[in-house]
Amino acid sequence: MATKGRILIVDDDPDFVKTTKMILLADGYEVLVANDGKMGLEKIKEVKPDLIMLDIMMESIVEGFSLMGTLRTSPDYEDYQRIPVLMVSSVRADTGSRFSFNDEEDMGDIPQPDDYLDKPLRAKELLEKVAKLIERFS
Repeated sequence: MATKGRILIVDDDPDFVKTTKMILLADGYEVLVANDGKMGLEKIKEVKPDLIMLDIMMESIVEGFSLMGTLRTSPDYEDYQRIPVLMVSSVRADTGSRFSFNDEEDMGDIPQPDDYLDKPLRAKELLEKVAKLIERFS
């Protein structure tokens, strides 16, 4: 049976990964997991996912941004630069505010994700965003 697409989740929270993986698998996606940015970059080359779900804060508070920068600007990842990235974070839940990806003062020259979701995720919203991003970039 064909899947709707291959999704790589890069996140260090095992509970978030387990729950999100179950939602995506139930909707017909193939799901792969990396627990940190370094493993995420390796998996991107290994499996060439149709979409990357990327946590912002893992071992460091900027690990997701670092992976994003490498993916979008490094010649080593030239073949993978068009893979859509759905960034996810609990920043809003933890602090009451969120990153403003359109604000140069917040982001500087860090490449922007293709979309963003706040944790905790709502299944319906997650599936809608994933489907739109995969369709838009396929």
